[in-house]
Formats: sequence, structure tokens, C-alpha cells
Amino acid sequence: MKLVSPRESIEREREAVHTFAMKIEESLQVISDRAASRVCEQVPSYRNNADSTLREDVAAHCHYVFKTFVRSLMEQRPSRRAEFEVAATYSMRRVTQNIPLADFLQAFRISQMTLWEMILELTADHPELSAAATASVQYVMQVIEAGSTAAAESYIEAQQYLLADADRAARDLVEDLLAGRPPAMGIRQDSLRDAGFVQSSKIVVGVGGTVDDTGDKRVIARALGQAAQAGAQGVVTIRGTEIVGIFPVSDQGSSSLLARLRPVLQAMNQNGLQVSFGTSTVHESLDDVPKAYREAAMARSSRYAVPGVHSLESLSAFEYLVTRADETARRLITPRIHRFVEEDDDADGLYIVTLVAYVESNLNAKATAAKIYVHSNTAYARLDRIAERTGKDMRNFADVLDLLVAVRLLAPRRASFQFPAGAGGRFTTSG
Repeated sequence: MKLVSPRESIEREREAVHTFAMKIEESLQVISDRAASRVCEQVPSYRNNADSTLREDVAAHCHYVFKTFVRSLMEQRPSRRAEFEVAATYSMRRVTQNIPLADFLQAFRISQMTLWEMILELTADHPELSAAATASVQYVMQVIEAGSTAAAESYIEAQQYLLADADRAARDLVEDLLAGRPPAMGIRQDSLRDAGFVQSSKIVVGVGGTVDDTGDKRVIARALGQAAQAGAQGVVTIRGTEIVGIFPVSDQGSSSLLARLRPVLQAMNQNGLQVSFGTSTVHESLDDVPKAYREAAMARSSRYAVPGVHSLESLSAFEYLVTRADETARRLITPRIHRFVEEDDDADGLYIVTLVAYVESNLNAKATAAKIYVHSNTAYARLDRIAERTGKDMRNFADVLDLLVAVRLLAPRRASFQFPAGAGGRFTTSG
């Protein structure tokens, strides 16, 4: 029996691996089609996708990755990262086809399993190539590692690019509408249609932000946008220090929109992100966006310190008038009352909160005590102190109204104090 030298053994092994790679190459289209079919059957976002070209595109993607594997197997070298750069094109398409990242990676794993099964089938049909099949394992693993990493990174990059592009488009569209320039044609007209607007759309505008002007506005804008898209859609963007949303509404009004937005803001509030969002009345067309924006800003300023959705339609006539007051109205406040409000606002707002509770309790001191969780004697003492400092009679409606107007104008955040629901609780005796 002739002995085979180590060099000859290595050469024969290389030839066998090359032959095995050629066998796989002959079946590339079959493997690619099989993998694409499995992906579109097993992954929900692929199976239920509206894009009729998706399956064909998945097959092309699989073919490219499998071809990369065959090339590395023929040359018996690791796959190169640069060979997967074209994956960015497919990743961009998956993002635009609304395929989540988890599903995208699951599809990648399914395709790799399909390739491995084909390798096992070829080994069964060609036992003489079993050693070559074993040698191919390292190349399969390298393709999986390099390919999945490149796929994930390119997907995230594509997603970030499209999000940034969408943010820019939304911001430009909102700026046009706020300037009274509804687009009549072109890309921005397409953006309007994509956001659910038609020529006859009635609209509501919202303006908001966090109560303390902190927090990630991108998170808030995205949450509000997703809530709106659960119904009639709309466009939401960050504009300077505020978040602006423009929403199409039905003839039934804004109730369904507000019902979608409120739970979102409640959830953010529970997670420590206190957001105040004012909404306008319903307007007839996109031409009214500037007017609706002013209404939404006014609705928000009326309840600036209170988290939640605040519709202009929910304001009383008194709240509306006070919110619209100008600098002249502030100058009409007497110096004594002006000093009282400013000093208490700079301190802890104790007397302002008591005053607001007193008004909300119909000038009933005992009900006021229950509302702010203090003993009735404490409430009486605070009201007497307010009278002393302002010179106003706390039993006289006109005098109390003057004080409330001053608080609304000079300390709107204190005037928007949100009392706990219901009475009772722990009484305190601090004055």
C-alpha cells in the first residue's frame, strides 16, 4: 500500500473541499428558494407582509449570502466583513417593509439552518465528500458570525437613517403648515397622505412638553405619534423646546384622538416623565393650522404644571380669559397682592395652594382642609394669613376672585396645582 505524504493528503483534502463547494454552488438557487419559502412561512412579519416582492427579495438576499459562503469554501479562507457590505441594501428594504429586527435576525437563522440541511443532504448523497463536509463547518460558522453581525449593524444603521429622514420630513412639513403653507404637490404632499390627511380632513393641533422642561423629547414625540397612528394617524415632531402634533379627526370631533393620547401620557407620568399636552378645538382644514396651534399652546399654558392632555374645549370662560391676559392685566394687580403672590411662589407656595383649594371648595374652609389634608383650624389660619397679607376679605367673592386672577397671571404653575382625588387622608397641623 502506497503511503500518502502529508502534503499530498492536504492537497487531496483541498480538492475534495473545492469539489464539495462546487456541488453546493450547483444547488444555490434551490437552497435560496427553499430558505425564502421557510422564512415567509415561519416568521409572522414576513408571512403577513403587504409587499408582494418580499419573498423574491429574501431569496436574492439568501443567494448572495450563500454565494459568499461558497466563495470562502472554494478559496478555503474565512469570510471577509467587506463581502457583506451589500447586506445594507437588503437591511434598508426590511426596515421600509416594517420587518422588526428580531424577525430579521430570525430569518437569517432560518436561512443558515436551511444551508446546513442542504450540506447534510449532499453528504448523504456523496459519502466520499463527508470529510470535506466536516471541513466546511468552520466556514459555515464564520459566515453565520460575520453575516449576522453585519446584518444587525446594517439594519440598525438603516433604521436610524430612516428615522432621522422621517424626523426631518415631519419637521419640515409641520413648519410649512404652521406658516400657513399646506403643500399642494410633491414629496410633502405624499407625506400628508401617508399621515392620513386628505383634502377634506378636519384637524386638531397639539402642543406639549414635560412640566419641568426635562426628559427626552424624542421618546415623548415617538410615543404620541404611535398613539395617534393607532387611529387616524397624524404627524408629530420636536420644534425647539416643544413637541407639536397635527392630527386628522373625523366629523365626530376630537374625542377618539384624546382617548388615545391620554393613556400614553398617564403611562409616561407613572414612569416619572410628567408631560403636559394642550390640544386645540377642531378646525375645518389644514389652512387653519396656525390658528389651531395658538389654541393648543393656550390650552397647555392654562394647565402648564399639570401632567396630562388638556383640551381647549375643556377650559371654562374664566380660565380662557385669564390665559389670554396680557401685560396690562398684570400691571393692574396691586403691589400688595403682587408681592404676596411672588413671595409665596418663591417659597413653597403654601398659601397659593390653600387659596386655589379654597376656590375649588366653593369658599368652604372645612372642605378646603379636607382637600389639602390639613386640620380645619390650619385651613382657617392660612386663610386669615392670606387676608392679612393682601388686605382682601376671604368671605367676599369679588375679593377672592381678584386674588385668584393674580395667582393665575403671576404663578400659573401654582394655580394649576393638581389635588389628589377624594378627601380624607393624613391630617397635618402645620400652618
